[in-house]
Order: sequence, then structure tokens, then C-alpha cells
Amino acid sequence: MPRPASVPVPVTEPVAVGEAIAPAVPVWVRHVTTASVLAVAGVAAVASYEHMRALAELAGEGWRSRLLPVSVDGLAVAASMTMLVRRRAGEAAGVLPWVALLLGLGASLAANVAAADPTVVGRLVAAWPPVGLLLSYELLLQQHNSARGGPGVLTVRSGAVQPLDGGSAR
Repeated sequence: MPRPASVPVPVTEPVAVGEAIAPAVPVWVRHVTTASVLAVAGVAAVASYEHMRALAELAGEGWRSRLLPVSVDGLAVAASMTMLVRRRAGEAAGVLPWVALLLGLGASLAANVAAADPTVVGRLVAAWPPVGLLLSYELLLQQHNSARGGPGVLTVRSGAVQPLDGGSAR
């Protein structure tokens, strides 16, 4: 069945609303933010690995104590990447990735605090890397979403439609 004559037909590709309404985040800002998140992740990995390894060894895990930190931080990385992929696709991050991220970072936080010098300052210092990682990563994702004008919203360029009947596009 043919379309009614008053229905406009798009003649160009849709454009993200963020391109029309919100100015794009400068590339250098995204690069600095990404580099900052990578630096925080590196510090968290180095600080957490030895704490978790030592704690697992104390618990009698032997050679497996070297694997435990990889599984904990690996869960957080997998959850983070799943969230990034979903947000880039315009979808909500989802409950399971958030649960996995919070469990991974919670286990890292608990291991860091448990293995820290048993003083308030020692435990606060040891707790910082996983907290900093979570916060910096979320800031990166928020910056990515604001650069696109919000997830999954599309529009058509002004004047990009032509009515089938050759009349006005109203």
C-alpha cells in the first residue's frame, strides 16, 4: 500500500540531537579525561594487586594468590566495558554490569583495607584507589554521554525531508 501524500520522506541520514543542540566536547578534553582515568586505573591496579595477593596468600591460597587479584579487577573491567558498550549503543548500563562493577570494586576495597597498615590513615590511603577508579570511570562515561547529547536520541536535519506530494513539508 503506498504512503499517504502528506507523509514526508527523509532524504538524508538522521543527525544526533547532540550535534544540533549541545556543542561537542573538545577532543583534547576527552583525551585528558581518558588519560586521567587510565592513570587512576593503573594506580588502582598496582596498589590493589599486592594487597589482594598478600591477603589471599595469608588465607592459604598458595600459587592461586597471584590469580585472585586478576579475577577481582577483571570483573570490574568486564563490567566497565559492558557499561561502555551499552551506553554507546544508547542503552542503559543495566543492573548486572553495575552489580558486577560494585562487587569487584567492593572486593578490591575490602582487600586493600584488610591488608593495609592497621591505622586510620593507612586504611584510608589503601581504600582510595578503588574509590577513585569508580568515580573517575563514571565521570568519563558522563562526559561521553553529554558529548552525544544523551543516549539514543535522533532527529532529522532541518529541510532534509520532502513531502511525497511535492508540497510543503508541514
